[in-house]
Amino acid sequence: MLKAVIFLAVLYVAAADIVVYKDCGSKVGALKSVDVTPCPSEPCQFPRHKNITVNLNITANTEITAAKTVVYGYILGAKVPFPVPSDACQNMACPVSSGATVTYTNTVYVQPVYPLVSVVVQWELHDQNNDMIVCFNIPAEIVNS
Repeated sequence: MLKAVIFLAVLYVAAADIVVYKDCGSKVGALKSVDVTPCPSEPCQFPRHKNITVNLNITANTEITAAKTVVYGYILGAKVPFPVPSDACQNMACPVSSGATVTYTNTVYVQPVYPLVSVVVQWELHDQNNDMIVCFNIPAEIVNS
């Protein structure tokens, strides 16, 4: 039984695409890890017509009763909003007690109309007071599938 648990843990770690990210202003939360799938190498390549999944492990520095997701892409220096559902509590268990660690998971579809460009993705979560819970940037490219 123990061998099976160890094997599954190793398999999970091997399958996770843990990315190097830049924190861009996390305040009322602390990012413990950022996993993006698919992203086996940097910059992340996001194929059109495919889903990408973002998994965050976040420790709350204060109580979070509500949260919203905001995503931007920096393309040629311009900040372009990326349409995602805003209610982050659909992607993590809310409320979150101060000091608790929570997993946020969101899957988004890369539309076929998105241009084939390099982009810096900025992913933000805001709390009920519109304070930044966490914020991170990752380099990416939109590519053909």
